[in-house]
Amino acid sequence: MNAQPATAVVIAAGGLGTRVAGWSPFLPKEFRPVEGRPGLLHVLEESAATGAVRAVVVHHPYYAPLINWTSQVVAPGALARYQELAQQPIGHSPTEGLQVDFVSQHGRYADITSALNGADHLGTESVCLAFADNIDPSHTALSRLASTASPDTPAVLAGPFSIEAAASHGVIICTGTGPIRTMAALVEKPDPLHAAQLAADHGTDNLRLLQGRARLTPRLLQHLHKAARITGAEPKLSLAVAEYARHHRVEVVTNDIPMIDLGAPDPAEARTAEFATAADGGVG
Repeated sequence: MNAQPATAVVIAAGGLGTRVAGWSPFLPKEFRPVEGRPGLLHVLEESAATGAVRAVVVHHPYYAPLINWTSQVVAPGALARYQELAQQPIGHSPTEGLQVDFVSQHGRYADITSALNGADHLGTESVCLAFADNIDPSHTALSRLASTASPDTPAVLAGPFSIEAAASHGVIICTGTGPIRTMAALVEKPDPLHAAQLAADHGTDNLRLLQGRARLTPRLLQHLHKAARITGAEPKLSLAVAEYARHHRVEVVTNDIPMIDLGAPDPAEARTAEFATAADGGVG
């Protein structure tokens, strides 16, 4: 491994959680608990584990009233203050050495805009990017990306391919062998029939599923700036990266640890909706 530590992390949290459930107007999906703690805290601990010294969370303006409380919770010494008030043993916070800023997203409601807002706030053109609704409870995803990919080369983290999971992921078509591949193309969320055809055409070993982590370099950020200026709907960041990969090397680092999607619909509410639909059908 190249052991290239991250120094700055952009955490994209600009969504409104429209896929998840009825509670999303009241609480950001990034606060959804994972192993008893808000998902966002896991992403911050993952960022700190890379050796990063700064992180910026780009959030949707709708949730701005919650940010003062959130900033207090993740500030240096916050855990110790809580434990003192709760009369608990004082422990060490994994994010203690990480400076965390929160900025309200401005511009179009899209993930490229989130990435660019974060990079502009940090004042750097070399950042790691983490999507806050993709959670790695092991806190190793960004570290693996930063330490495995070649220095100064754009890279994305991706998991093994499966036809069942392809419908909710970007599917990367790779070239090369080993833990580091090269992105050749990307298909965004193919249906099962299309996913099966991709497997038949390229072989499952040459396919990967995006995992919501990337390393952005100055040249790639310039490309994203151009993509963001396109009139009409802003393209998805994954598709803009795939377009960049047509002319420049983008590495694909394989990660076998599964991610938790906080944007997935709430199973309990999905069952309630199904029950209501069945009941309406019965009455009709």
